[in-house]
Amino acid sequence: MRIANRRPAAFLAALGMAWSAAAAAQSCDVDDYITKAIGIEEPWVENAAYLYTQADNNGSPQALSLAPELEARFSDRLGMELDLPAYTAQEPVGRAPSAFGPLAAGLKVAAAHVCDMSRGRATLLTGEVEGQYWADPRPQVLPGEGNSVTAQALWAQLWYPWFTQGEAGYTQRVGTGVTSGWFVNTSVGRALGTAYAVQLEIALDNQLPLDGGGRGIEGSVMPQVAWHVSPRWLLALGEQAAFQQGSSRSQWSTWLMVERELSP
Repeated sequence: MRIANRRPAAFLAALGMAWSAAAAAQSCDVDDYITKAIGIEEPWVENAAYLYTQADNNGSPQALSLAPELEARFSDRLGMELDLPAYTAQEPVGRAPSAFGPLAAGLKVAAAHVCDMSRGRATLLTGEVEGQYWADPRPQVLPGEGNSVTAQALWAQLWYPWFTQGEAGYTQRVGTGVTSGWFVNTSVGRALGTAYAVQLEIALDNQLPLDGGGRGIEGSVMPQVAWHVSPRWLLALGEQAAFQQGSSRSQWSTWLMVERELSP
């Protein structure tokens, strides 16, 4: 009788240990090992605040943009993204036109988060649906913006110190302004110790409106370097070269990303 009683107890204890291990694996806290790329939505869920700054170097007209973003974590597998309206000012700032961009909100669901941080390995796959709404359209300042719905897959793979991440999906316009089409954005990076990381980000889409009503290809390449100032602060600096179908001239811009990780 004692042996029979011990078996259920042992089974329940083993089940509890397995459940605890699974829960720990699902947490997949990888942002100390995979440095977020400036232009790619991260596939992990977290509580964090971001501020992006973009300065056009040879655009016509040149402009300066500030874009705040908030990330919220509801559980190990559910989170959301809130892109607050970005402020864009054409140069000369204060005298040229300026505008606030659209508001966007997205829901993230982790499909597969598998981690073995003792070996520096992780695989993440997340789905996101995002809606974008522009209350005060100013297409003369921000051409190509408008109301839309986007569905995308986000992924990351860690082989510490190497890592890769990316996103791919489709944007459907709602009304005017945005061009519907697919997009893909990916990067490859390497950690340099615990404080620094370098990576190369490449983006491509078919959302360039052409004269005649068609869609063309556009994309960009952005090498970047990041500095983990502290466990909660991250700074990243990138130089982006953007290109468009039918144009031999690249448009250069400098990006700065500031991340502040918030308490769980």
